[in-house]
Amino acid sequence: MPEMTDLEQKIKEKLSLSQEREGLRWHQLQQQMAEAEARHQRYTALADRLIQEVIRPRMEKLKTLFDNARISEARCSRHTCCCQFEHTVRFPAIAFLEIGVTRDGEIKTVVLQSQLEILPAFFPVDGKDELTMLLDEVDENNAAAWVEAKILHFVDTYLRLETSDHYQQENIVTDPVCGMRANKAFAPAQMTYRGQTYYFCIAEYRAAPK
Repeated sequence: MPEMTDLEQKIKEKLSLSQEREGLRWHQLQQQMAEAEARHQRYTALADRLIQEVIRPRMEKLKTLFDNARISEARCSRHTCCCQFEHTVRFPAIAFLEIGVTRDGEIKTVVLQSQLEILPAFFPVDGKDELTMLLDEVDENNAAAWVEAKILHFVDTYLRLETSDHYQQENIVTDPVCGMRANKAFAPAQMTYRGQTYYFCIAEYRAAPK
């Protein structure tokens, strides 16, 4: 019967090679996991800083400039900040501006995201945008400039509510003195007479209607 020593040796070599490959694969996997964890820690620290030092302070500043605005804690998260605007006579809609930080699946890029909502929506709104940066190349000054641009874009869009006929049709009234039609949200004077409120184009017209 032929000797099988050579066959045995070849099988052992293949098994040994397979073990080496598996060991190398496992080592590479552990290394990749360690690198991913390190990237995750860098991302988390960066996202925390962007929210605390760049996004949240600017959203707070926006809030202070509108009487009907507040930070919506219900829509905020660790890495997202949302400013909510309530319905008023001047701005007859509910609006949200949400700005946050996220990442790609491999944690190699950082993504700033903004979302703008106006309800009801009577004109097209450029509601979503994002800025993608490499994790290790994030320029916080550029990030701040992008956030400020998104806030200014929101303000421009939100102010359109003041001049949109769809939103302002319920605010249009007639001055009882001169007969001109005007927006009551901007009337310089008003008065209530016999249970009815009258609005005037100029303050000097304020008088009890005849």
